[in-house]
Amino acid sequence: MRRVYYNLTITALSIVVALTIGTVELLGLVRDRLGLDHGPWKWVAGVDLNSLGFLIVGLLLMTWAISILVWRYARIEERWSGPPGRAPGRAGELNTVF
Repeated sequence: MRRVYYNLTITALSIVVALTIGTVELLGLVRDRLGLDHGPWKWVAGVDLNSLGFLIVGLLLMTWAISILVWRYARIEERWSGPPGRAPGRAGELNTVF
């Protein structure tokens, strides 16, 4: 269960990072091709990808810390592994979340 939780967390973070970088790059390309230099396009031109990289590293560390806190205090493993004394996932039995 821990591996699944970790994979979901990292996958969600990867999606956010990819969409952020892709959006900044796409807007920069549109700005360059259309010659737009006013309003929000001026902000897009000023985005520093090095600073964005530091922001992404901070986001990774924050996501990691929040993930650990949620794992420990929400007791995810206990909620998904079933009642004590019973092996989870035996044939013919349903595991309940609650």
